[in-house]
Amino acid sequence: MEKYYAKVRQESVPYLFLLFFLFTTVPLLAADLYVSPSGNDANSGSIGSPKLTIQAAIAAASAGDVINVSAGTYNESLVVDKSLTLQGVSTDKSLQILDGTGLGTKSGIVLNSGVTNVTIKNFTIQKFTGGSGNSHGGIYGTDGNNNITVTNVALLDNSNASGFYANGPISGVSITNSVVNNSGPGARGIVIWNGFKQNITISNNQLTNNNCCGIELQDGTASNVAINNNTIDISGGDNGIGVSGLSNQTGPNTINNNTITGGGRYGIEIKNPAGGVTVSGNNVSLTIQNSDLRDRAGIAVFRRGKQASNVDVPNGVTVTGNTVTGYQQSSTSEGFGIVIEGTNHVVTGNTLTNNEV
Repeated sequence: MEKYYAKVRQESVPYLFLLFFLFTTVPLLAADLYVSPSGNDANSGSIGSPKLTIQAAIAAASAGDVINVSAGTYNESLVVDKSLTLQGVSTDKSLQILDGTGLGTKSGIVLNSGVTNVTIKNFTIQKFTGGSGNSHGGIYGTDGNNNITVTNVALLDNSNASGFYANGPISGVSITNSVVNNSGPGARGIVIWNGFKQNITISNNQLTNNNCCGIELQDGTASNVAINNNTIDISGGDNGIGVSGLSNQTGPNTINNNTITGGGRYGIEIKNPAGGVTVSGNNVSLTIQNSDLRDRAGIAVFRRGKQASNVDVPNGVTVTGNTVTGYQQSSTSEGFGIVIEGTNHVVTGNTLTNNEV
């Protein structure tokens, strides 16, 4: 009897080890939580027992969970403190509305410092009021928010704020198929500032009525940036697209096939580049003559606002196949179609019409 028992124990060891291995190495699956205007925050957040507010669902979620938001208007400002997905149930983004009316000076969605891997899709985020374009936004990344995905989102009527703002350094931002239309003197479209910015994709978006600028990556350096196929209209301010300190450190950079109109000082402004930059197939037009008396340019590559991390001489930009129209200046300043400073640039096949210089 004792020998039989010993044999069973000996043969069971591999099976016990296998069970231990399976149960200790299989990751936990992401859970789905649900939010509905007919829900209650005391509910569990299941599909049959949804939460009433999105913030309550965020509080109940674990890292990696998916929060599904039913059609309705949610009058709240959100703080995200963990990795998760916020998604409207319908792909019609106008049905899931995050509304800032009456909430005072707040952003729509704030990503806390260091929170990464956040996806936001199928929402309208509207009517939030900020103190400036750099302090508030429809979506606001505090700092270190790597791997942010925003798709099929409308950022509308957010005054004195950015549609999307993130503080660098940052790696991995994707903003696609979205609409940004804000108002007020500090209104910006899509903005990423400070530090090293890498692996950035901003494509197939529509940006209008952002008084300061359309798309900006400023104050620092950037690499592996793709700003392509966007439609941008700004009434004034600095630029339709403005990027500082581009290099090919982690990958090439493209600013291709964008349509830019309005009254901004620059259509496309590339400051202090260090190589690996292509500007191709863009259609840039000055369609508003406003009170800005400074020099203007459809496409400008130059040394401006240089920081310690930037090269001293701009270099390595290919400007090809672009169309630039209407850059004239009624003041004593001048309007340039394309102006380029530095070395090792390639400029070819561009069409310039009705520009002063």
